[in-house]
Amino acid sequence: MANERYSYSLMPLTIKKRAAALIAFLIPSHTWAFLFVAPGGAISRAIPNSIHVRPPLRSTNAVINGDLTRDNPGFDSIPADDYIKSYQSDPENLWPVEFFIVAYRRLGARRRSPGERVEVLVRSSANGTSKYGLGTGVPATRWIHSKSNPPKGYQTSEGKATFHARDFPWSDGGWSYSKIDIQDRVFARVGLGDPDLEKVASILRDHLLVHFADFLRDENLSHWDSSTARTVMSTLDKKSSISAIQGSLRMSGLFASKNDGRYKSVSRLVREIARAAKVVTMFPQMPYPHLPSPDTQEEELRRELVTRQERMRAEGVDRHRDKHGRVYTHISTSNVSNTIHGVYLPIDVTDIMLNDDETPPALDLFGTDEAERMWISLADLGVINSDGSIKDDDPKSTFISGLVLRHMVEEGSIELHVQNPSL
Repeated sequence: MANERYSYSLMPLTIKKRAAALIAFLIPSHTWAFLFVAPGGAISRAIPNSIHVRPPLRSTNAVINGDLTRDNPGFDSIPADDYIKSYQSDPENLWPVEFFIVAYRRLGARRRSPGERVEVLVRSSANGTSKYGLGTGVPATRWIHSKSNPPKGYQTSEGKATFHARDFPWSDGGWSYSKIDIQDRVFARVGLGDPDLEKVASILRDHLLVHFADFLRDENLSHWDSSTARTVMSTLDKKSSISAIQGSLRMSGLFASKNDGRYKSVSRLVREIARAAKVVTMFPQMPYPHLPSPDTQEEELRRELVTRQERMRAEGVDRHRDKHGRVYTHISTSNVSNTIHGVYLPIDVTDIMLNDDETPPALDLFGTDEAERMWISLADLGVINSDGSIKDDDPKSTFISGLVLRHMVEEGSIELHVQNPSL
C-alpha cells in the first residue's frame, strides 16, 4: 500500500509558512548558492564564505561555464543571434528546465574510517553518450519537434513558444520546435498515482520556492544568475513542477515499496534536499557537423554518435568547447533540450544504504519494469582521484554528470567525509 511506504508528519506549506520555512528548517539563507564556474577556472558566483571551497580546477576543458552570453578572451565573439542570447531574451518561456536526484553514500563513515569511499547511485547510460548516467532526469519543460505530438504525460506549454532549428548553431534545417510542459498530477492521470510521494514532491517544491525567493534578495547578483534563478522559480511556480520532482524521486528508486524501516523519514529527506540543491546550466556537445533532421533513422543517429569524437578529432575540431570558448558539459544526442538549467538534488543515503544488496532499482519516468542500478565510486566516475582530490581531466565519456558532480564536491554540496564523528 502507498501509505505504508513513508513515515512523516509534515504538512504542505501554507503561504504564510513559506515565509518562515528557512527558520523552521534551520537553513540559513547563505547556504543557497549557484554552481557556475567561469571558463578560466575562477568561480564567478561567489560561494558563501562560511563554506570551505577547494581551489578551482586548473584545466579549462574541465569546468562548468559561467555566463554563457559572455565573450571569452582568445575566442570568437558570441554573435547577437546566438541561441543562448535568444533564450535570454525570454528566459522563462524559452529555457528547458530539468530535475535530477543524486543519491550518494560514504562507505566507512559509520566505522570512522580514514579511507572513506564515496559512491553514487547510477545506471548504465540509456542513450550511449557515456558509460554511466544518473538516470533520474525529468524535464519540467522542454522542446519537441513542432509536427510531433507531445509524449505521454506532457502537453503544449501555455505560452506556445517556438524556436526554429536554423537558430541553433549546429543546424540550417527548416523545421521548428515547440515548448511542452509536464502535466499537473501526471502520475494520477496515467494510472501510477502515489499520494504519499506526490506530497513529498509538493513539500519539496514549496521549500525550493522559498530558497529561490531568498536568493533573489541578493542585490549583488549578476544578471545571468538572477535570470537563471527567476527562470527556475517560474518553473517551480507552476503546479506541474510537482510532477517533475515526483518523477525524479520515483526514477531514483529510493521510494520503491519497502516496509523495513531502512529509508529516512520524509522530513529529514526534505531537509537534506533543500539544503543541498544546486542549479547547473548544462551546455552540450551536439551532433557534428550538423543537427540531423527529425525524420533521421535511429541507426543513422547511432552511427553519428559513435563516430563523432573521432571525426571531430580528425578534422581538428575542438571536442571540449565551441568556437566561442564555452566548455561542453556533456555529450548529447540530437535532443536540442539538452541545453538546460538543471536542478540537482543530492541525497546522502549513507545511514541507510551501506550494503550492495540495498541498491534500489531504476525506473523509466512512467515505467513499471525495474532496471539495474549500481553503486560506482566518485573516483571510477572520473570525479575525484583516489586521494580525494579533484580530477583534472575530461569525464564526459565516462559519466554524463561528471563535471556537475565534480563541482558539487568542490562546493561542498556532496560531502566526501562524514561531518559528525559520533555516527
